[in-house]
Amino acid sequence: MSDTTTQTRLRRRRLCYAIASSALGAWAFYKVNSISGPAFEPILKACTDPTISLADFAKKTGYHVYEPKVGLGIFKVFVCLITQFLLGLRETPTPAGLLTWWGVVLVSLPLNVAMTVGAGRRGAIGPVRYPTILGLLSQILGVSVIIPLVYVPSYIYSRTEMGVPVSNFRILCGACFALPIVGLSAVIFSSSTTSYLWTISAGILGGPILAMMSLSLWFDKSSCIDANPSNIAKSARGIRWAYSLMEMISFVIWLGLVGVMHQTHGLFSVADIWRDIWVEASPFVAFMTVDTGVLYLGALLFIAYHDEWKTVTAICLTPFVGPGAACCRALAELEDEAATAYTRNVVGKKE
Repeated sequence: MSDTTTQTRLRRRRLCYAIASSALGAWAFYKVNSISGPAFEPILKACTDPTISLADFAKKTGYHVYEPKVGLGIFKVFVCLITQFLLGLRETPTPAGLLTWWGVVLVSLPLNVAMTVGAGRRGAIGPVRYPTILGLLSQILGVSVIIPLVYVPSYIYSRTEMGVPVSNFRILCGACFALPIVGLSAVIFSSSTTSYLWTISAGILGGPILAMMSLSLWFDKSSCIDANPSNIAKSARGIRWAYSLMEMISFVIWLGLVGVMHQTHGLFSVADIWRDIWVEASPFVAFMTVDTGVLYLGALLFIAYHDEWKTVTAICLTPFVGPGAACCRALAELEDEAATAYTRNVVGKKE
């Protein structure tokens, strides 16, 4: 096969996956706004009313008090909104709010590693280099919009390659950045909603602090690491460890969610679960159902761009280990294979 034919096929492949992912993100933007718009309108009005002081907010509006400090000024309104949103999920009569929120958390765990690691690789250009900006945009527009609409297409057209070595510090951050999301989510669905712990946890989940943790990577020198076989192998082991950690955490959470579904509806009552998370769901729960589904599809598209068969494997594993663990397994395998291929290329060039 000629180089021209190969390049033409590669361009077509990139275009097809970029269009599919962008269309998915655009649909998510339309759908979540059509679902949440009417529900958020009165909340937004209350959160932006300058005549209502924080001390009188709950009394005058009937909404939950919020902690503006964790919004760092700019994100004060979003902290207010997410606090009411999380309260709505927590107070859902069925566990639908818990199931859909944790669904997003599960899918975000492997993506957190992939985005943090990919941002520091040599050749990365465009939005993929700036996870902080992507994180802040996700807080404003929704993670189900930003990942498929912005991240995946920009990754496809970036010069980022799996297998290129990164620093151990970046790999560690890729794993650790996701842990506060898990911890805060556990607080949201276990502690009393009248406690300050619950209020500040809700605010942090909706504010800029989590996204800004990636600023710690500003001085990371991954792009300067020599791509020799030793560094490639060392980096691959570290990334595999990060995905394995996320896979274990994801699987434990999935077992918990399966237990909840079994206690509530029976393990195989798919129709009842679907009714609770979509057909008869509140706007907040329906919002999170779209978020979970689209984010999962976005992760699958990201995997499929590298290897369609890995996507098939991830889909088949999902009912047994959950979407997060399934995607972690697929991405870990992709990293191993990419590291082997990259090492072969590096050694071949030197010879």
